[in-house]
Amino acid sequence: MSRMKRIMKTVAIVAVLAIAAGAQQTSEKKRPAAPEMQAPKPGPEMDRVKFLIGRWNTDSEYEKTPVFPEGGKSTGWYEARLGPGGFSLIADFEASGPRGSEIGHQVITWDPKQDAYTVVTIGNNFPGAIVGTSRWEGGNLVTRSELTEKGMTIRLRSVYSDIQEGSTRIEEWIQVGDSPYQLLWKANAVKK
Repeated sequence: MSRMKRIMKTVAIVAVLAIAAGAQQTSEKKRPAAPEMQAPKPGPEMDRVKFLIGRWNTDSEYEKTPVFPEGGKSTGWYEARLGPGGFSLIADFEASGPRGSEIGHQVITWDPKQDAYTVVTIGNNFPGAIVGTSRWEGGNLVTRSELTEKGMTIRLRSVYSDIQEGSTRIEEWIQVGDSPYQLLWKANAVKK
């Protein structure tokens, strides 16, 4: 093969490779960049329960019920803060009343699958955890939970009402077995 043919062949191969490389770069430029993975942010549902953040003092009155035949009074506190990433509220609480000293923790988080808040409460007066579901009913935050004690089903309904910047009212209702709901205790909570 003559020298001239080899040079022409080499130039042709280089030209084809250059055109192919240029086409690939052009198509890469036209492809949109992969979107950056952004961390999720808490939704507006968590904003609605931020009224609980801070330290609250509570004065409670227990009604005369089969659970507390003598009724009674209780004083205590509840302190909530934002959890990791703002997706939850984490609270500690303590009270002294008809059952003696009550100490515990509570976590509240929005569950989009249930379209409700999940509330987990752990305390020294009951084994395990009480898991409940909270929803807004008008201007009231209502938590419903269920537990079994001594073979009986007990349902609780806690209602935060009259929610103000520095105060709220709390009522907890109880249903034992198939009996109607009965007011168990009521409290006024004031932010410290």
